[in-house]
Amino acid sequence: MFEDFDFDLLESPDFKEDAVREEIITPLLHRLGYRAHGDFQILRSKALLHPYVMIGSQRRKTNIIPDYLLRVKNHFAFVLDAKSPNQNIITGSNVEQVYSYAIHPEVRAKLYALCNGYELIVFHINQVQPVSRFDLREIENNWADCQKLLSPYTILAYQPKPQNLYPDFGRHLYKMGYVSSGKEFTFYDMPVDQIVRVNDQTLSINNNYAPDGVEFALCLDFNYDKLIELMKFIRRDQQHLIIDGLSRQPYKVDILPPFNISFRANLGVLTETQHEEIRPLVVIEFFDKG
Repeated sequence: MFEDFDFDLLESPDFKEDAVREEIITPLLHRLGYRAHGDFQILRSKALLHPYVMIGSQRRKTNIIPDYLLRVKNHFAFVLDAKSPNQNIITGSNVEQVYSYAIHPEVRAKLYALCNGYELIVFHINQVQPVSRFDLREIENNWADCQKLLSPYTILAYQPKPQNLYPDFGRHLYKMGYVSSGKEFTFYDMPVDQIVRVNDQTLSINNNYAPDGVEFALCLDFNYDKLIELMKFIRRDQQHLIIDGLSRQPYKVDILPPFNISFRANLGVLTETQHEEIRPLVVIEFFDKG
């Protein structure tokens, strides 16, 4: 595919993002089987109409013109953005930008990728680390893997493991670029139907949360001081139920009917569980919306 291309050109300051599109990405997509028309379609620089993604009670504006949307029949299969050869495409704002395209309400793609001429790096929306990294100077040696992942005949069947978990909302915030420990998020009237005791210092509310119609698993951690604060907003009979359930095995209490609570929180540290990596939100304050 690139036997006539001199990769030393990537060192030139004149070889920029548009050259990566023309010389690298176009032949790559064509060989995978995508075209400008038909069932396996390349959509270039398509403007998206809805300019925001929801983060808690806030709307974050997104840059909404991805370089490539790859569509398999009626489904967007993945998003691909070209970057200049000197650009970082493994972490940072470039990756966050393309993630925001993939989760956009008009796209909902599971995979997204970046290419700077040297590498093609593919991510899944539910994972922090890349799914695959392809050195384009060695792409012929790894073509079968690239084709298996991104071919229009196979891409929609790809699933990360495990397949039965909702994506973690804290990890979603991290991938959107909210990594500052001082950043606060406010949620209003969140239903609470379960509280678990994680350890002697930490309790957790686990809930599902669906901004823009995409369902996430939200893990909300807090300590016993915050539990006392939370009790002020709960019926007395539910208070007794919670204290009893958290004081003995299995250290979990189901709450029916659920109660609603508002809270402010910031993003916690990465925690590895048996099945996935999560970033809990850590409560700053519980309050009644009133």
